[in-house]
Amino acid sequence: MAKCIYISARQPLQGSIKNSLRTICDKLAPDNIIANEPKIVISEYVAYGVMNPTTPLLEKESSLLMGQIFDKPENWNLPGTEFPDGSYALFRDGKEHCEIVSDPLASRTIWYYKDENLFVSSTSQRAIVMYLESFDFDERVIPWMLSTGTLGPTFSWDKRINRVPADSSVILDKNNWTISLRSNPIQFDITNKPSEAHKKDLVDTLNNFFRSLDLDYKSWVLPLSGGFDSRAILCFLAKNTNVQRLRTVTWGLESSLSIKGNDAYVARELGEKMNVPHTYYLTDLSTEPIERIVNRYVLLGEGRIDHVAAYMDGFNIWKTLFENGIKGTIRGDECFGWIRVSSALRVKLSTGCALCSDYSNLKEYRRYGIPTQQMPEFLKRRKGETFAMWRDRLYQEYRVPSVLSALSDLKFSYVEQISPFLSRKILRQVRQLPDSLRTEKRIFKNIVRAMSPKIDFATSAAVALVDDIFKRKQFVKFLRSELSSDNAKKIWREEFLDFILKGMKTEAKDKTSNSLSASLRSYAKRYLPLSFINVMRKISPPAVDKNVLAFRVFLICKMNETLRKDALTKKDLA
Repeated sequence: MAKCIYISARQPLQGSIKNSLRTICDKLAPDNIIANEPKIVISEYVAYGVMNPTTPLLEKESSLLMGQIFDKPENWNLPGTEFPDGSYALFRDGKEHCEIVSDPLASRTIWYYKDENLFVSSTSQRAIVMYLESFDFDERVIPWMLSTGTLGPTFSWDKRINRVPADSSVILDKNNWTISLRSNPIQFDITNKPSEAHKKDLVDTLNNFFRSLDLDYKSWVLPLSGGFDSRAILCFLAKNTNVQRLRTVTWGLESSLSIKGNDAYVARELGEKMNVPHTYYLTDLSTEPIERIVNRYVLLGEGRIDHVAAYMDGFNIWKTLFENGIKGTIRGDECFGWIRVSSALRVKLSTGCALCSDYSNLKEYRRYGIPTQQMPEFLKRRKGETFAMWRDRLYQEYRVPSVLSALSDLKFSYVEQISPFLSRKILRQVRQLPDSLRTEKRIFKNIVRAMSPKIDFATSAAVALVDDIFKRKQFVKFLRSELSSDNAKKIWREEFLDFILKGMKTEAKDKTSNSLSASLRSYAKRYLPLSFINVMRKISPPAVDKNVLAFRVFLICKMNETLRKDALTKKDLA
């Protein structure tokens, strides 16, 4: 998808706009590749810049679609028309209106800013701050980053910048220079029919979708794990297309290749069985300085999420894919259901949407001067909504737009991406399923098992565990230095920084004990009665790992510093 900034102005744009867009694109580009030449388009009132375009852009007059659309409507570029189905960020311009449109679950976040003269939208918050040459830190992100490791469901780093919700658009009326929002609500409409009928309808929908999917598979890869989601994509592609043109990839630690039941081991076996080319990329810790790796992670992902462990190879996987001519990846992100729940707390924890007040070591967050955190009304449990329905709605309305989209942002600087299972057609079918068929992805897993070769599903991941990264001496030393800096003291009270620093630990002496503890927790979640689990949680409420918490505090400090520097970008060049 690359990244882009799109500007609609009330007055004719100045001649310096081209240099401004070029500078912004250059600043957004990864430091470990030679990026493609940015695409810059300028007219009297509209301009846009695209950083490192890797696939042909869909353009018409002053309209731009970043990503892929599945249904190919002829009028995709006209403001006010139906939202296309696909994985995209859409900017469409007309004589009287400008409209920015998100895909069915906002899997690609679009940010926007408006004042009396400008309407600026972008897939990058940094791009908007650079263009405006100013930054206004929004402290409301602080409790959300502490409790979820994300910016939360509605906020951005800058209080002037907003995000487009899922399956929605923001429309600018050029005549009176006002904006309005139109949205398709996310709601479940359970259909009462036999399980086999639900299964047939879902299988038919999936087959029809993959039969019509039009990609140049020579330029795309399927990241293949040992689980259900990517295996399902491979099976449906094999059934409905010439899958031999497709390449599959897996990444992880070198040691994972020889571990039976591991993602790496199972994916390689599955690729051989399905007769598709398969490559394994190593994600062992890069030899680059840890400061450079983490800084790259922050700049490319804009500090939106704390999942740094998977990128400690210094983004070498994504650099390699880009330099090998790979245009995009086919992701297995899906919404077929989630784990079993029986309480409001479990719903929030399972979807990554818990509040500071839900954690034992964050309950007193207000005493440190941290702003109040509240669940937005649109995410609260609705009347008549079961815990399972609420869980899966939060997954679609919060987890995909706030967590999965942030993870996608990290890769977009290198390659394009589509998520077939997030197609509107498939989502509509899933929203008709009863709770029993969605919980633990029951119906989806049954479908995949019936299609799959007789190869066991993975029981362990190929990549490094979070604890393995966050508790390494080198990483802890880096965080301690950052959180002891003057920059950190400008944002946090000294007593809070002391609380964080004192709680950090280096790698455990007994890794076997940690591994056993993790296995027991996994077993309990899957097999013990929910009533027993809920009682245990009341006795011992959850806590955020102190090292993870330290990294989240660091992200807030680092992005505050980064965006303040970004605001000076054009001034520094003057």
